[in-house]
Amino acid sequence: MLSSFSDRAPCKTKVRKPPSAAALAEAERLREGPAAGSSAERVVIDLNHYAAVADRLRSVPSPKQEESPE
Repeated sequence: MLSSFSDRAPCKTKVRKPPSAAALAEAERLREGPAAGSSAERVVIDLNHYAAVADRLRSVPSPKQEESPE
């Protein structure tokens, strides 16, 4: 993998073009945030709820433990 890299000077003919008007407009749209009424605005991830559920699942006996007589 490393053999594909080189320490040669960068290509002199490669041109760095500025972004097009369409690209700038899209970037601005993305910076404004999600569209009004988007379902993404209503999504809430509560990691405290996830942790509480995970704690309860850790304390549930496995099926084999439930079957064994005490």
